Amino acid sequence: MPCQGYKLYNMDKESRRKKIIETIRENNGPISATVLAKKFGVSRQVIVGDIDVLRAEGLDIIATNSGYIPASHSKSVKIKLKNRPEDTFDKLCAVVDEGAAVTGIAIEHSLYGKISCSVRVSNRAEAKAYTESVAESGLSLESLTGGVHYITVEADNDIILLRVQKALNDKGYLCK
Repeated sequence: MPCQGYKLYNMDKESRRKKIIETIRENNGPISATVLAKKFGVSRQVIVGDIDVLRAEGLDIIATNSGYIPASHSKSVKIKLKNRPEDTFDKLCAVVDEGAAVTGIAIEHSLYGKISCSVRVSNRAEAKAYTESVAESGLSLESLTGGVHYITVEADNDIILLRVQKALNDKGYLCK
């Protein structure tokens, strides 16, 4: 009798994609393409291709720096902020401590226009890791925009979003 994992190595691409969807939805956090590749006995590139196909078919999967997560049906708002590099951790904690997550960062650059990226910071550990990676990169929003940028904040309801905006305003990060 074959082991239970054996089926995962002998499935067609449609079955594998269905299992990828299930795995992402059932996981309690981001799951990387490398982990999915090992689970299904294919290369990481095959998983990335599968995710591209699933997205093209309309499935809402978010790619974070830690792996894939399902898009939620929560509410979101873009908030214009100012901060110095040393404020990054405090700013992120002001969001996550209210029960929300930062899902995107964008800037308006005078020469290059709008530049944005997806992120996923939903707890203090992720805020710390993000802050450390920004510090290690040596890049700064201040050097591009004087510290003015936009974050997309996602939460389960409008009350949480209002609390986040109040917390950011109370700390002096909100731009009017």
